[in-house]
Amino acid sequence: MKKIRWLYLLTCFFASLLIFTSCSGEINNVKNLQAGVGEQIIILGDSIASGYGVAEAEAFPAVLSQKLDLPILNKGVSGDTTAMGLSRLEKDVLAENPWLVIVELGGNDYLRKIPKLETEENLRKIVTSIQEKQAIVVLLGMNLGIVKDEYEEIYDRVAADTGAYLIPQVLKGILDESRHRQDDVIHPNATGHKILAERIAKDLQPLLAKAKLPPALKK
Repeated sequence: MKKIRWLYLLTCFFASLLIFTSCSGEINNVKNLQAGVGEQIIILGDSIASGYGVAEAEAFPAVLSQKLDLPILNKGVSGDTTAMGLSRLEKDVLAENPWLVIVELGGNDYLRKIPKLETEENLRKIVTSIQEKQAIVVLLGMNLGIVKDEYEEIYDRVAADTGAYLIPQVLKGILDESRHRQDDVIHPNATGHKILAERIAKDLQPLLAKAKLPPALKK
């Protein structure tokens, strides 16, 4: 019995080590991780980032800011597609001297049946334009809790090809759970926003621990 227990513990240890090494490797491949250029953390997003249907303080950007104890500039605009986000990128993001940008876009592309190739191309342009400013890009996989396979693959490819940091399926367990979403089914309620912020914060912690913080964000 002791032998089985030790084998179980060793298996758990090596599994944890493998996961840690994998995550560490992914983080080390994030573009501009050590640039330390810029001064703002910005969220470029749609109605979910803008906090549609909830109080401003309940929306995930505000909750995330509290959890990370870092200021976040929220540039979420309700109804935005990836094309719309790209069109206002210069004014809302690049002109704000970004250090790290969280991109939360693509859900409206799916809802409006925009061709997937167009969505992917727009996301690539958004990511690479931000990276040209030597900023880190965090890409949220907008699966809407229901969109699978081909849409998920868009975010996987863009992140892998550009060196963006991917947080996949951020709305899983939120929009497919009635207690965490609004009646329209496509927007989180206050509880859903809290879960979303906690999920992003958890995935950002190892990235922030390895990234070079700019002077403006150092305590």
